[in-house]
Amino acid sequence: MRSLLLLLVAALGGGLMWASFDPIDVAALAFPALVLLALAVRDRSMLFGFLAGTVWGLAFFLPLVSWSWTAVGEPLPWVALSISQALFIGLTGGIWARASTMPTIPAAILGAFAFAGTEVIRTNFPFGGFPWGMVAFSQVGTPLLRTAPYIAAVGVTFLTVALSLLLALGVRFLYEGPRVEGLILVLTPVLAVALCVSIPLPVRGSETLRVGWVQGGPDVGEHDSGRALNVTLRHEEETMRLLESEPELDLILWPESASDRDIRTTPEAMEIVQRVSAASDVPLLLGTQEYIDDGRYNDYSLIFEGKFVDHYSKSRPVPFGEFIPMRDFFRNFTDAVDQVSTDMLAGEGPAVLDVPVGERTVALAVPICFEIAVDQVVQDAINGGGTALIVPVNSASFGDSAESLQQMEQTIFRAVEHSRSAVQVSTVGVSGVVMPNGTLVAQSDKLEAASGVYGIPLRDELTPATRYGHIYRIVALIGALLSLVWAIARRKERS
Repeated sequence: MRSLLLLLVAALGGGLMWASFDPIDVAALAFPALVLLALAVRDRSMLFGFLAGTVWGLAFFLPLVSWSWTAVGEPLPWVALSISQALFIGLTGGIWARASTMPTIPAAILGAFAFAGTEVIRTNFPFGGFPWGMVAFSQVGTPLLRTAPYIAAVGVTFLTVALSLLLALGVRFLYEGPRVEGLILVLTPVLAVALCVSIPLPVRGSETLRVGWVQGGPDVGEHDSGRALNVTLRHEEETMRLLESEPELDLILWPESASDRDIRTTPEAMEIVQRVSAASDVPLLLGTQEYIDDGRYNDYSLIFEGKFVDHYSKSRPVPFGEFIPMRDFFRNFTDAVDQVSTDMLAGEGPAVLDVPVGERTVALAVPICFEIAVDQVVQDAINGGGTALIVPVNSASFGDSAESLQQMEQTIFRAVEHSRSAVQVSTVGVSGVVMPNGTLVAQSDKLEAASGVYGIPLRDELTPATRYGHIYRIVALIGALLSLVWAIARRKERS
């Protein structure tokens, strides 16, 4: 009975972690979420810790990525994805169960390394990983966000977990004694979070770029439903409306897959794009697809003076969403794998486009859609010269779910982490503009046509997170592996 109760406690913790993200978005709930997992595995076996961690992970990931059911149309891929991610939390839970017997500070440090390092693993492995649900992304609504430029996403995860573990130990001591130490441990995380408010976040840039963003909106029947150019036509219409009220622009942004036909090989699609280019007389960035014999590339392309100038091909396609690894094997379980009829191939090079603006050239970081959640892609793009973040996304498959709002959380986090302005531009919403200090200055609604103009500051300073983020992740990974080795060795000793 006690074990069942502890599993329910773990499940409650996972539910609270989900609630720290959109659509509920109460960031502070991440702390009690982690506290409950720590309390559930305290003084328990490593196996029970694994089970409790997995339960916590399921209660977190099942609602968090429920939009994957919406996109695919059947529940099996959603459940499989959630289980695969929950197992990583299970591994952390097993380590935490062993670490709960350690002294206070070492337990918090080891536990934080275990969680942060395991998060690094799951966001990169297997098949390229799945970076959704990183603890750091939940903290866009707390002062801990201000630490991101210095310690990167993995550091924010580490700090959030470490403070939560100190809080869990404090709660335990308040209940069991010594109460004075318990009170100190409870107040320490509160004070640490409060002190983060004083960390400055710069906003100004060396130059300003006047950007127009366009969200074409869903298909409401204004075009022939059998035509594949509907998406492009909707973006043309909304762009023309924008130009009527805001003719003075430096750049126009369309989202990922704004042209659902390759503009290089489809004259009808290129004609639409050229009309917009002629009407605006400024560079246009838009998403398109390039099909080759054995696959396709997801490109974000630069059009200037009616000509195709350059492109970036997405380097981290989403496993099971944009390509199907081990297709024949997984077809034995579901024919949903055939919804991805042509596998997306990985492009090369940093996600950077050099855009001509007047007499100057502006380097923009352009991670495509889910790539905004991938540490290395964004870090490489900023190190590659990106002076602002442009995040083209296609949320059309996710309906009215929280997927695009969760992605906006990621965009806000990356803006602060790398001290860059960011513009998220979506086919159907949400789109928005973020300042380098994380302030969301404009945001569209979902499932409607929208557009806007904003002058974003361009910055070229590199934060410690930009310079050293990869080193932080290696340290976290090593810490997690060492904590696992220690936990297994400790288990054998007790046996």
